[in-house]
Amino acid sequence: MRVPTPSLLGTLEFKLYYLVYIVVIPNMFYTMYRASSPDRPEYEGYKGELAQGWMLGRMIDLSDGQWDTFRSHLPAFAGLMLLYVVLNRLFRLVVVQRVSRDFLRMPTLKRGLLPTLWFPLLFATAFVVGLSGVSTVFILAITFGNYMLAKRLGGWRWAPAVFWAYNMAVLFANEYYKGYEFAHMAASLVWLDEWRGVLRRWDITFNITMLRMMSFAMDYHWRVRQENELSVQQIDALVGDPKTEKDRVENSCFAQDYCFANYWTYLLYPPLYLTGPIVTFNNFMSQMRYPSPTISAKTTIIYGVRLLASTFLMELVLHTVHCVAISKWGHWETFSVYEISMFGYMRLTFIWLKLLIIWRFARFWAMADGVETVENMRRCMSNNYSLQQFWRDWHCSYNKWLVRYVYIPLGGRKTSSWNTFVVFTFVALWHDLTMRLLQWAWIIALLFLPEGLATWYFGKPRWSRKPYFRLICSLGGGLNIIAMMIANLVGFGDEGVEKMLSKIFSREGFVFLAISYVLLNAHLQVMFEMREHEYRKEYAAAASGQQWEMESRQPAQVDAASPSAPSSGVEHVRSSPESPTLTKRQRSGGA
Repeated sequence: MRVPTPSLLGTLEFKLYYLVYIVVIPNMFYTMYRASSPDRPEYEGYKGELAQGWMLGRMIDLSDGQWDTFRSHLPAFAGLMLLYVVLNRLFRLVVVQRVSRDFLRMPTLKRGLLPTLWFPLLFATAFVVGLSGVSTVFILAITFGNYMLAKRLGGWRWAPAVFWAYNMAVLFANEYYKGYEFAHMAASLVWLDEWRGVLRRWDITFNITMLRMMSFAMDYHWRVRQENELSVQQIDALVGDPKTEKDRVENSCFAQDYCFANYWTYLLYPPLYLTGPIVTFNNFMSQMRYPSPTISAKTTIIYGVRLLASTFLMELVLHTVHCVAISKWGHWETFSVYEISMFGYMRLTFIWLKLLIIWRFARFWAMADGVETVENMRRCMSNNYSLQQFWRDWHCSYNKWLVRYVYIPLGGRKTSSWNTFVVFTFVALWHDLTMRLLQWAWIIALLFLPEGLATWYFGKPRWSRKPYFRLICSLGGGLNIIAMMIANLVGFGDEGVEKMLSKIFSREGFVFLAISYVLLNAHLQVMFEMREHEYRKEYAAAASGQQWEMESRQPAQVDAASPSAPSSGVEHVRSSPESPTLTKRQRSGGA
């Protein structure tokens, strides 16, 4: 671990950056607020997309169907969450605690469900029947087919190819037949189509279930492959009591855990069924035997407060900035380049905040039930300058799934030149079968190449040790941010995004783009310092931990070693095989 650089927060350079923030940020929001005002002539054109608001005497923009659905059903979801958590905890208290702890920790169940999953199985089945009605038979048939393939072919060399072919065929069939209808099967079954539940198009959210199906199939496949190299006793000994998420993901479960009852409960686990975050089968089953020590009442309550704050922020944004409605309206002729750019930026911010709230609600529900999941949206959208880090943070649990089940099996870094295109092509097809998303995926994959080349070339010591290295990084990072915004507007924007981009990149918008690029470089310098601040805390914690370890082992030599000095701290960290590993970005000072 390198010695952290001194803080720049009090320097004249950063005081100038603070001045930029004080002037520019309020102006950005005021511009969007005024452009969304009822006094503007454009207001009548998109007014029909707005709904009655409750803040600041303004209408609220609920023109995004996904957010409107989630928002309107939020009270019902909250009530369902409370009902499930209370009943499950009562069940565990009354029934599961009577089962000995040793029983849960040993592979004593031959062909059955873990006691901790008895109630979730019943509730999840009732939950899905309520959502999908008679369409549950389609879900059962598809998931059972995947289960049988996994159990029959697990361990066979070409089994992963069969799993992928089956699951991709399911995605295409679901999309083509729009969730299937009984009327297309037989005229006598037409009446069943009237009982398709609350979520009539169950296939829209089935993409998440498909990821879990692949997780079960591949985790079981790797468990069987392990049995060719190790004895069952040796593999079971590795299950142990996992200390980290990595242990829970990579260590196989007991062979008896890969039964249909556990698989069905894992697929339909209510808190995560509709949206994720995505948890691997190994991780889920491990937590059913060994509850995560990081979940507590305090952390869950704090997380719930953060969720409420994010929801309130979304309400404030939608009352003050009508970015979605204006973007859907698509008439940009009377807006200035600056206003159009602000709406494009806020459109992406809305998508980020919307998904953050939806995923945080699901994660909060799982935490209340004692299940730890990966945090999606780990870093603010406006605090990202690396394409690679952006996609690691955006849908983090999905990224981890892709790395484990797609990227590494295809060769990982050895084949990254073409592997990345395969990964992002799958990402596009998984989201939706449209050419627009395929274009987005290929643009993103292409953007990885210049970033990777720049990181490789300028990361060498002859550049990274120069005093102007931060400037080189911010120049590249500014271009990266602009490219990422364009790519995401193309992929997730509305039909009028082409007009938006053509006006921004016109001769009229050249001056605006030049000024924006300069301001982005100032913003990037602050981001670099934020990363370095995070590294300083990491470095101090590592040095402190090594100091404590040395004191406990050699108390008589502590004073002579003077471990509180920075140089001594570095030596302690370097000498320990358990010192935390850092990413290349952290080692290079966040640049």
